[in-house]
Amino acid sequence: MEKIDLQSFLKLKKKDLRGKIVCFPTDTVFGVGAMYDDPIAIDKIYAMKHRDRSKPLANLCSSVAQIEKLNIPISNQARALMDKYWPGGLTIILKESEKTVSFRMPDSEIALGIIRRFSLMATTSVNESGEPELNSVTEIEKAFGEALDYFITDEAAFSKVPSTVVDATGEKLVVLRQGKIDVFS
Repeated sequence: MEKIDLQSFLKLKKKDLRGKIVCFPTDTVFGVGAMYDDPIAIDKIYAMKHRDRSKPLANLCSSVAQIEKLNIPISNQARALMDKYWPGGLTIILKESEKTVSFRMPDSEIALGIIRRFSLMATTSVNESGEPELNSVTEIEKAFGEALDYFITDEAAFSKVPSTVVDATGEKLVVLRQGKIDVFS
């Protein structure tokens, strides 16, 4: 694992991240991520966390335009949520052909800097699947240090509350996980 500050990390090239897992603070919790189009690194995240492949990773974006470039339909109610709560702790599940895909725009300059430089990041919290999130550098290093390739060392304040997850694939919005944001208030 290479500990690196954001400024140095942003000098890397996309090829330097191929097949690599990055740990970084977001606005909610520490996250682990890989480039959106890097199946090798995404597989490593699933293996590291012992995560069931039926549980998709969330994709961090820095703009709605990044989602639109993927030609993923955004319903009016999903767009209204994006306009109201992004950037912030809200993950929105959208329908892409026969599958679903989720997106979140973090309210974190560290995370947004990474996404702007390298594009969408497939991410999840740092923890063994089904266990509480790890939010200290020491705990993360002890549990996952050997699995991580890069660890962004910049300090950040975060809520330590995972994002609210809303399924926007149907007629009605469905909250799958309640976080800090209450979309029905």
